[in-house]
Amino acid sequence: MNLELLNRGLGAQKRSAIIWGCALIALTISVLAIWPSMSESGSLDTLVGGMSPELIAALGLEGFGSAAGFLNGNLYALFLPLLFAVLGIMHTNALTAGDEDAGRLELLLALPINRLSVYLSRFVAVMLVLAVIATLVGAAVGFGAPMLDMDIQVTGVVAATLGVFLLALFHAALGFALAGIGLRTGAVLAGSLGALVLGYVAYALLPMIEALESLATASPWHWALGNQPLDNGFTGTGIALLLVGLLFLLVVGLVAVRTRTIRTA
Repeated sequence: MNLELLNRGLGAQKRSAIIWGCALIALTISVLAIWPSMSESGSLDTLVGGMSPELIAALGLEGFGSAAGFLNGNLYALFLPLLFAVLGIMHTNALTAGDEDAGRLELLLALPINRLSVYLSRFVAVMLVLAVIATLVGAAVGFGAPMLDMDIQVTGVVAATLGVFLLALFHAALGFALAGIGLRTGAVLAGSLGALVLGYVAYALLPMIEALESLATASPWHWALGNQPLDNGFTGTGIALLLVGLLFLLVVGLVAVRTRTIRTA
């Protein structure tokens, strides 16, 4: 029964996952494709030459003339983590609060099925979709970069891709927790996307204010990407904080949904 629930969750995401996956892979390949011409022209450093060091750091453009800096500025500093997190939030919201608002969840739970299994299987389905797309994107970078003479370490690509995946999963878990306590679709989206944006603002902009710089370390974005994983590889502390955070949010959602009444529509 749990396998059937998982298959249902995966099937509900199929079309959207294919579209998102193709778009993210196309974005990644297009960024890789412009590297040779940009690096040969020597224009990469001049693109950020007029910016202040603080703004360069906030936008993830440090070392933009290097292969790692180029990929970080164009993919890993903002676009991939933002898009992956939005994907995770939208799919989690649709499979939990969305189905509950539409009355579909009530019909399913009327069957002799454990309520926790239904919710958990749907989150696992979202996690698998994110994992597959992240693997494909990471593979595109890992195999494409050497072909274009980009000096990138495989461990850095793996670490950065894992950071993006865990950051997305963390915010998907936040959406899961909000849906679990009974918020409707709009509120779940607003809360999850709001946390995503505020986390980025804290991570990117607070270091520009000396008195507030230390607060940036509380952002999930900092846990995932603050160590510059493309250059420096894995950071155990950041991964641990993301895992503990998402597990806590999962428990909150499961405990809440177990004790409340499911909306009829």
